[in-house]
Amino acid sequence: MEKARNLKENKRLDEIIDSTIISIQQSSTEIKEISHFAKKEYQELEDEFLKLRIEASELIDRVEKLDREYRISKSKLIIVNKNYDNYSEEEMKRIYDKTDHLRVQLVLEREREMNIVKRRNELELHLKSVRNIVDKADKVSNDFELVHNMLHGNLKDLTEHIGQFKSERLLGYRIIHAQEEERQRIARELHDGPAQSLSNISFKAEICLKLVDKDIAKAKLELQTLKGRIHETIEETRELIYNLRPMSIDDLGLVPTLERYIDQVESVNDFSIQLNIEYQDGLKIENIPKINSLTLFRIVQESLNNIQKYADADEIIINLILNNQYTEISIDDNGCGFDVAQIKTDSLAHTGLGVSIMRERVNLLAGQFDLSSKLGQGTRVFARLPINRERS
Repeated sequence: MEKARNLKENKRLDEIIDSTIISIQQSSTEIKEISHFAKKEYQELEDEFLKLRIEASELIDRVEKLDREYRISKSKLIIVNKNYDNYSEEEMKRIYDKTDHLRVQLVLEREREMNIVKRRNELELHLKSVRNIVDKADKVSNDFELVHNMLHGNLKDLTEHIGQFKSERLLGYRIIHAQEEERQRIARELHDGPAQSLSNISFKAEICLKLVDKDIAKAKLELQTLKGRIHETIEETRELIYNLRPMSIDDLGLVPTLERYIDQVESVNDFSIQLNIEYQDGLKIENIPKINSLTLFRIVQESLNNIQKYADADEIIINLILNNQYTEISIDDNGCGFDVAQIKTDSLAHTGLGVSIMRERVNLLAGQFDLSSKLGQGTRVFARLPINRERS
């Protein structure tokens, strides 16, 4: 009877896996099509951007030449006006017409220059937007491939040994572990190389070099814009690296990473955070499995993010207990609180999504998770993760 039941469960699991694989393949194909069209649009925009760069460079030279000719003609006209007895009426008219013609041309060319610069800036923003779409589509496509490979390979093997494993928890651990490894890889790549959004800075530098000897005011303006863009890109890259995976959690461990993150949160908010850490059973910090450290950090990260957005709190207390059997964390705030039942039923609530992610992470590691809150009485997030030596 037990064997028949296991065979039935294995067959059902195979059907679910096959259906999921087909759905993932279809979604992956659609994402790749989106990525293809986005890349095509990006290439067309980039080609137009390069043409504008050449046109802008030529126009700057032309405006400079016209400006030089206009100043010479204007100076000559002044001399003629002062010594009009030495020139015929025809000569004076010719010089005047030439000067006026150069003035009109200069005004028109400068207007063209302004329009091209405006179009260039708009195109640059559009390029960045399309580039983000391409990057996100590629990232989602890679995630689909990762899940597809896991479902098609490793998960198929689990159906043959379902009696030996608690497949749900093992799968959950492997998914989280693979996700964190992927974040670590991306973080290293971004850390060691420049962000792609820096690709257009070289063009601005070219413009600045040309303008330095011609129009110092405009050159300073372009340099100021360039400086702001560089600073913005550096900050965005650093923030992305930290959000993907804090490098310090591998180098220094959970506690220093939490302390650093808490300092960063406190520096941009009007609330104080108290971190209490209790070591039990002579635990050594290096004995905590990395998957536990990462999960605890994500819980703190998501909880503080929710507090910043919704809680209106001014005091937060984080208690962390570490021993050889489990790791435990609680996060209490004195904010406005909320109805816990509502976020369980409201699928559109952002906090509900964050809570679901935290709960799912803890459950997949065979842990305990609890969220308690009352209107006007603050919120408490609690999680306990067992330390599974064999799994680690």
